Amino acid sequence: MTLSSEQDIIRFLHRVGKSTLQQGITIPIESQRSWLVNIQKGQTIPIQIYFGENKSVSAHLRRLNNARGHLQFRYENKDQKDLREYLTNTFGEIGSVHDFLLEISEVSNRSFLFRPINGISQANTTLSLYKPYYHNISKRDSYSMSELSELYHCISTTSFKNNFTQNDYNNDIAERLCQLGWNKEVRIIKEIGLRCDFEKCGIWVEIEFGNARTYYQDYIKFMLAAKYRKSHCGVLLCPTDSLAQLLCEIGRERAIENSYKKRIRPPIYSGMMTYEKAIREIQYIRHIFTKEMIIAGIDIIAHK
Repeated sequence: MTLSSEQDIIRFLHRVGKSTLQQGITIPIESQRSWLVNIQKGQTIPIQIYFGENKSVSAHLRRLNNARGHLQFRYENKDQKDLREYLTNTFGEIGSVHDFLLEISEVSNRSFLFRPINGISQANTTLSLYKPYYHNISKRDSYSMSELSELYHCISTTSFKNNFTQNDYNNDIAERLCQLGWNKEVRIIKEIGLRCDFEKCGIWVEIEFGNARTYYQDYIKFMLAAKYRKSHCGVLLCPTDSLAQLLCEIGRERAIENSYKKRIRPPIYSGMMTYEKAIREIQYIRHIFTKEMIIAGIDIIAHK
């Protein structure tokens, strides 16, 4: 059975730990969509896990019968030995795991693909541009703009680091774009305090790692820039759902650690803006925008 739509697909990034190699993986709450939400406490569902070169094992999804009701992939039995050996060969022996990344994605009904993003033989991992959406501009025309080429190259050559939060990536990207002559935090008109993240030669860019409820303001900025600053194109870049979940997880851990040191209450993380949300909603509001605009995701890719 195939999946009903792209929005139903379960996909997330998992930071590899010792338990990943020998026992299983807990699915983040944010990724528990579609049929996963109907798995009850104490219930076990048979699944298929694909990995490596067309290999697979039968395993289980289990909702723990505890207060939090964690949902986990379990593969600690002898029938899943091949999977455990594959993970160990990819990420190293127990005790030497370097917090690598594993992508888990649903490929068909109750079937999942385990794909390493990096590992002991894949050291070069970067951010990547994911499925650009073009509004009032063709893909071909966008490639003729040198500023967009600079922007895309900057994103695709920004190194992924397993302890970076969204602020770290913002700072890294900002430093590299400014070296290329991009203007940072540009005020659109003096009468209104709105500023765009970056601008160069009429290309206005918002890199949205912020709260999902505030991203509509980015569209207002593009429309103001089009009317008052003769903008050529507005570009909205958002993390994919899987990257956003990973960044929130890292951010929460860092906040808890800092609050413990300072003896203060850690901040509460609300939903981060995602590419999938922007693409899901643009069909209802695209008629508002008469000028050129591009929406793209920021994801992670490994280079062998």
